[in-house]
Amino acid sequence: MALFHTFSSVSLSLLILLISYSSVHAAPALDPNDPEWELQKEEDNIQVYFKDVDGSDIQAFMGRMEMNASVSSIVKVMKSEETCVDWVEGCINAQDLDGGTFKQSFQYGVNHLPWPADDRDYVNEALTVHDKETGGIVISLKAVEGHVPVEDYVRLTKMNIRYYLSPISENKTKVIWVQHTEPGGYIPDWLVNMLLIDIPFYSLTRLEAVAQKPEYESAEFLYGEDGHAEGFK
Repeated sequence: MALFHTFSSVSLSLLILLISYSSVHAAPALDPNDPEWELQKEEDNIQVYFKDVDGSDIQAFMGRMEMNASVSSIVKVMKSEETCVDWVEGCINAQDLDGGTFKQSFQYGVNHLPWPADDRDYVNEALTVHDKETGGIVISLKAVEGHVPVEDYVRLTKMNIRYYLSPISENKTKVIWVQHTEPGGYIPDWLVNMLLIDIPFYSLTRLEAVAQKPEYESAEFLYGEDGHAEGFK
């Protein structure tokens, strides 16, 4: 949140689900099957890719990892505001805004950037789609206006993120994180390139560690009458 080989393992049903969902959060540059992704780093079971985005000087990144954690434990970490500082590279504050549900919520956050760049803040709308056939989850985040006044930070107004969580087994999950952000304000090219590597690489490493903590490892979804996840037990 804050600011990948072949992808056949991403279930077709999840991609179909996402296509039907794209009218809400259309972002063609975030397709993990796009052949233009170029591998930049592969280490410790994590791959990081970059690709150009039409009309932008900033590249999109994609991180991929097979985590030793269940889909439910990872989602619970992602949806807990207090964990942002524990796993998202640069996150120094995150707050859920009133009125949210499991399927749709809004979050305010602040990301620290190294000097000489100023810190950024953002308001994201988060939409969560559960595929009851595969057990997979797609979480889409998009920067929105309003909700919180612009005051001390550079506000991110263009940020699109998608997390694809596909179960491999009961306690193992394939995680694909795709993101494109326009940082706004002044930020040197060398810092942009560093962040494009560091954000997915270090964040995914920490995400797995947090998801393995007892309070998250034991997470179980609560299902509605339609069979879709709608919260946690």
